[in-house]
Amino acid sequence: MANAQTEHSKKLRAKTAAAHNKAKLASGERKTLSLNGKAEEIDTINAAIAKAGGSKVKALSAICAFYLENA
Repeated sequence: MANAQTEHSKKLRAKTAAAHNKAKLASGERKTLSLNGKAEEIDTINAAIAKAGGSKVKALSAICAFYLENA
């Protein structure tokens, strides 16, 4: 059965997802990372992420693993 696309259904799914994410953060199962830097530094990071492919988290994880193995 497909998700209903009414405003009520959309808000309910968003509320459920927010509660799920909040619980995962509270339990320590998930963490957040926020970056703030010079535009050219962030552009370099974004270029590396794009080259690694996949989601940002998986790409950064692969880049870090590569660095740690070759440092």
